[in-house]
Amino acid sequence: MRKDIRKIIKWTLKQLGMHSEEAAELVYSTGEAESGYRALSQQGGPAIGFFQVEPNTLWDVWDNYVTYRPELKSKLYALGFEEADAEIRVKGSIILQVAFCRLQYRRDKQALPDALDVNAQAKYWKRVYNTELGKGTITHFLNANKRPIHAQPVLRVGG
Repeated sequence: MRKDIRKIIKWTLKQLGMHSEEAAELVYSTGEAESGYRALSQQGGPAIGFFQVEPNTLWDVWDNYVTYRPELKSKLYALGFEEADAEIRVKGSIILQVAFCRLQYRRDKQALPDALDVNAQAKYWKRVYNTELGKGTITHFLNANKRPIHAQPVLRVGG
């Protein structure tokens, strides 16, 4: 399944015009930390999808970022987003979950961490995605993202 998730992430990020190895790896690692790709609803909380996007965050991204970018809004509509039933659409679509996860990171002014630097990813995730108020920890992110060497992304030169 994780191979399929990686394909969906890559495809979605390309549809949004936001693909890079750094973005793909950070989004993938976020899903590992947030749900381990095992839950579409947060246990005891409001977050939805594998990436555990909170409805308030979804609407903040929509209202304060997407709304001011008509081309991005059109891309999200093309991927199946509709405001009228946004939360169930995101919960039921890995593609939309990936999109909103990426958009939360996209709003940050700092560069994404290197695709091979899980420690930097953990710190970035905590600051931007989980936030200081979130219950997640850097240690949790690191433990959730322990992968064999062969599972690490391959950086390609020139393309």
